[in-house]
Amino acid sequence: MDKIPQVLHRSARAVTTAEFYDAIMATCPPRFPGVRGTSVQKVVLAISGGVDSMALAYLCQRVRKKYIGMRVSDNPLGSFYGVVVDHGLREGSANEARKVVSALQEHVGLKAEVATISWKDDNGNPINPHDLPNFETVARQKRYNRIASMCSPTKAVSVFTAHNEDDQYETVLMRLLSGHGYRGLQGMRAATDIPECYERHGVYQSGYVDDQMRAAPVYNTRPTVREIKSMKRELRSRIDPSNFAWEWLRGSKADPTSLYQREYDGIATGSRQAPKLAPMDIEDGGIMLYRPLLNFSKDRLIATCLENKIPWFEDKTNHDPSFTMRNAVRHMCKNYTLPVALQKPAILEFSRRCRDKVAAQKAETDRLFKRTTIHDFEPNVGTAVVELPKFSFPRSPRLSLTSFHRRQKRIAHYRIIAALLIQRLLSLVTPERELTPIKNLDYLVTLLFPNLAISETEVSYPPKPYVICGVHFTPLIGNYSPRWLISRAPYPSNVPRPRNSQSPLRYEHRYGRNQDKWPWRGWPPWKLYDGRYWIRMRHRLPALVEMAPFEPEHHKPFREALADNEARTVLALMLKRYAPGKVRYTLPAIYAKGKVDDLLKGGDYWSRYSHLWIKGLGKKGGKEGSEDSSEKGQQNNGEGKTTADEEARESSDKTEIEGMKPWQMIPLLEKQDMDTAKPVLLALPTLGIYLPGVEDWVEWDIRFRKVDLGMVTQSRRFWVGSDSGGGWMYKGGSGGGGGGIEHRSGWTRPSRRTFAVWRGFKGVERKKRSARTYRVSSERLKVRRMVESRSGSGSGSMGSSMLGSSSSSKLRQAILMGKYFSVAL
Repeated sequence: MDKIPQVLHRSARAVTTAEFYDAIMATCPPRFPGVRGTSVQKVVLAISGGVDSMALAYLCQRVRKKYIGMRVSDNPLGSFYGVVVDHGLREGSANEARKVVSALQEHVGLKAEVATISWKDDNGNPINPHDLPNFETVARQKRYNRIASMCSPTKAVSVFTAHNEDDQYETVLMRLLSGHGYRGLQGMRAATDIPECYERHGVYQSGYVDDQMRAAPVYNTRPTVREIKSMKRELRSRIDPSNFAWEWLRGSKADPTSLYQREYDGIATGSRQAPKLAPMDIEDGGIMLYRPLLNFSKDRLIATCLENKIPWFEDKTNHDPSFTMRNAVRHMCKNYTLPVALQKPAILEFSRRCRDKVAAQKAETDRLFKRTTIHDFEPNVGTAVVELPKFSFPRSPRLSLTSFHRRQKRIAHYRIIAALLIQRLLSLVTPERELTPIKNLDYLVTLLFPNLAISETEVSYPPKPYVICGVHFTPLIGNYSPRWLISRAPYPSNVPRPRNSQSPLRYEHRYGRNQDKWPWRGWPPWKLYDGRYWIRMRHRLPALVEMAPFEPEHHKPFREALADNEARTVLALMLKRYAPGKVRYTLPAIYAKGKVDDLLKGGDYWSRYSHLWIKGLGKKGGKEGSEDSSEKGQQNNGEGKTTADEEARESSDKTEIEGMKPWQMIPLLEKQDMDTAKPVLLALPTLGIYLPGVEDWVEWDIRFRKVDLGMVTQSRRFWVGSDSGGGWMYKGGSGGGGGGIEHRSGWTRPSRRTFAVWRGFKGVERKKRSARTYRVSSERLKVRRMVESRSGSGSGSMGSSMLGSSSSSKLRQAILMGKYFSVAL
């Protein structure tokens, strides 16, 4: 019997519901594995009206009906919601957008809405988009920002787009023509943070902290009742009652949660320690962009729409090769025969190999990062102390003609891995949005990893500080393995400082009111400050309040204005410990520009304008009336005499604002004060230090931007913070050696000179400590044996016979205390 000839079905087949479900599960993994999402969430679909987006809408509706209760990322799927973006670039686009919405509701059963883009500049003036040189980039920014605005009311955190395999091919081809490397030739990622919304809180890598404060958070981390009971049973089985008995006999040092803490916390340094920094929240979350159709060709999407009779709409601008770069590439691929190496199968295979190579390098970087010790990461000041690992090479190189070349190849590979590790460290504290490319990190790789230097002449000893990507690398000097302090680089003199200003409380809101009853301004939206901190602040001051970097000229006046010597000492200790050297001048600070000294000290604000003889103001807002206010103004100098400043103010008022009513003069005088007065430093918010009385007039909230959760976890695991009693002390260099920072900590070995001073009495103290440790261990062993003998079932169980024994009442109370605590858990 002859074989049945093979039949080639050249027509594309439609995408099945099962295939699309598998694509969603592979594209939308959980972002927070510990989240117990129970509330259903909407998923926004970005619809353009083309065949790919209409197929996406149809498949989403089919998969929702077939797979009830399916999860998208961390939460169960509630429903899909379509957003049709109208760019308004041609006549009739609004009518076409409404037709797309009608088609979605009629043929797909999907609710949708039209989102129109407003083409205006930052000042609100209309602009012609076709006159923009970067029209495609601006249109992309406005499109994604409009989609993000549609997600906020429904608390949607997932957006599906209809990018398909053909779009991926065009993207890789465009990047290949632009000269990208293998990392850029990976193409579009299946899941990524929403782009072009970098300064919108709650949209781009932020919003998680606020979400956890809600009664019904999107990311629910609260354990269920069943999980709580299971944890209680597990903790009961792990508790050793003898520990509680021993603590009850000896007397616990602290609360029951510290039963296993160290007997000695470290060696005292003999100097006062800096207070601990208040923990700062680190942001996370935001809207994610998913591309579930990235592995399906456009032919299959067309077949899906044709088979299910789903209409679509063609945009004429997509066929104009002179409109965008993508249109030109699409026209070239469709109308010309490209070489085999540039055709779709070859380009997609090349892109897959690039992704595999990047994934392998990432896995190797992960293994190297596990050997990296982050001794201290302080988001309050934006610093981290890092101890880098060493690369190992074979001790006895192979004796062959290619051994030297193999070693050079190995070094080149290690240098790439080291550069990837440096990029991760940069991401901790850098203010820049884009990290420095790997090819520009060659000098820093040689500086941090001298054994990877291509030649010995490149290695400089001792290592010198280096600045890149807005990050300052400072070597740390001490009797330990090399460490580096990475911090935000000092601000260059020719670069504008980051600022976030708020206008003064309007005079209309203060007129006729006592200063204690001035209303607070509402909380403004969160803003990204210096690319590192999400901030918001409000005030009720009649002055301009802004957040700007801590400047050196404000250090001394701020220190002298603090309450007492204790506060000044705390400021010096915290700056020395957490922000040494020029790091302190990168801290955010809150300034006021205007006359606010009297308000902070509790004085009467209106009395400084009493020389204007404002009638009626005291009846509404003054304490004793206008007459009392005028009397206070006449007694400013103690003997009823006016000072020279007041006489100059009165003369200027008469000449410049003559003929105006008194209540009209005060806003003008306040504006003059804000224009002429020097800024007054009110607070260093990240350190928690502020002038007396500031808390009654200014409120703020600061969070650190999103960082890699694995890096934060590793930092806490090897944390050597304030508990160790150490600190970083800046030491200026002499000659050509350069400056450095020396670490004084109870966890590090002291210097030879310090050890020589301690040698006299530390030997005796060491003997006492050893004897004390032996005595404590012996007592604990006795208690354990007593409990085991009386329980009859081992130290982990509480027998009924031991409770009724004739032992001492104190031991019986200790055992009962241990059992009570285990049952409570």
